[in-house]
Amino acid sequence: MDDLLRALEDERLIKRVYPPYCDVIDAKDYDALSEVFTAYCVGDYSNTNGIVQEGLAPLVEYLHDVMGRGSCCGPTHHNVLNFRIDPDGDTASGHVHFYAVHQGARELTGKMYTCWGQYDDELVRTPEGWRFARRTLVPRTIGRPEGLTGRLVPLDALTGWT
Repeated sequence: MDDLLRALEDERLIKRVYPPYCDVIDAKDYDALSEVFTAYCVGDYSNTNGIVQEGLAPLVEYLHDVMGRGSCCGPTHHNVLNFRIDPDGDTASGHVHFYAVHQGARELTGKMYTCWGQYDDELVRTPEGWRFARRTLVPRTIGRPEGLTGRLVPLDALTGWT
């Protein structure tokens, strides 16, 4: 019974890592991603922009460039739902659906960019709590205004959707 209680408590704690991620992204406070990612994390966004970021510092720098203040990305609103969390000792896998809305800024003012799909995550228990060690973004569909970098992914071309 102790193992079951531990797994349920770990699942609860892991689910609590996701909302702060959304809050940090929406506040454009990317330096605070250390609250939810390990320093050695891997951010695999190759399904949308061809990029795999290795390490927290490059990931933070990239987000400042493409979504930060002064970019073409204005306010955003990220949501997560349909949690499938599988803890296994000090590691866990998470598969979570997301929906994100982005308002355009600068030359894209008045345009909207939406994306929904799945985060496939590997998490680790650290002294500070659970953190993402690897995140793979699996888009289900993306709509973007002309001029936004990245690529559109047609539904029938997507792989890895669970």
